[in-house]
Amino acid sequence: MLNTALSRLGPGPLLTYYDPDSRIELSGVTFNNWVAKTANLLDDCATGQRVCLGLAETDPGHWVTLVWVAATWFSGRELVVGVPDGAEFVVVNGDDARCGETTVACSMHPLGRGLPAPRDGAIDYADVLAQPDAALAPQPEPDDPAWGSRSHADLAVPGRRDRLAFVDPDFDWPTVAALLLAPILGGGSSVVICGLNGHEIDRALTAEKATRWRA
Repeated sequence: MLNTALSRLGPGPLLTYYDPDSRIELSGVTFNNWVAKTANLLDDCATGQRVCLGLAETDPGHWVTLVWVAATWFSGRELVVGVPDGAEFVVVNGDDARCGETTVACSMHPLGRGLPAPRDGAIDYADVLAQPDAALAPQPEPDDPAWGSRSHADLAVPGRRDRLAFVDPDFDWPTVAALLLAPILGGGSSVVICGLNGHEIDRALTAEKATRWRA
C-alpha cells in the first residue's frame, strides 16, 4: 500500500521543512524521486535488511531523515533507530562519528549537496543524485519487520488530507505515522518546524495555513 501511494503522489506539497536557516518544500513527486534514488542506493550498498538510522536521533524531523525512513520501507527493509554495536548499514549526519560495516554520511544541506570534505570510509549521500528516479518496489510480507514491534502491515495507517504542522518533532511511532505515512496515504501534507522561537513558529503556521499537530 505504501509503495503504491508513493507512486501516485502528485505535484502538490507533501513536506515543507523549516529550520533557522532554510525553508525547503518537497512536492509529492519530488519526495518520491528522492525515495526512489535512496532505495536504489540501498540496493547497491546495503548487505542486509536493517537500516540503522542515526539521523533519527540527531535530526529527527529533517526532510533527509524522512526520505530515508520512506526509502527503508519502500525497499522492504527494517528501520532501526540509532546505531547499535555491530550494525551493518548505518546512516548518519556528517558530524556523527558513528559507523557500521557500510556507512552513509549526509551533509544535511538544505538542497542535498555533498559533504564539505570527504569522510574516510563513508559514502557521501550526495552520490544518490546519480541514481535513477525510479526503483523497483518489492512486496514485503505483511509480517516482515518494519520498526521494532511494528510490521510492514502496520504501515497502512489511516490517511489524512489536511495540512498539519509538527514543531520540533520526536522520532516515535505516533509522530512518524502522522507526519509521514498518513499524508502519503491520504493526500495530505506536513510542515515540520525545527529550532524556531515562538514568534517564528506562529509566523510559519500562518504562512503555511497549517494546524499544529498534538499527539
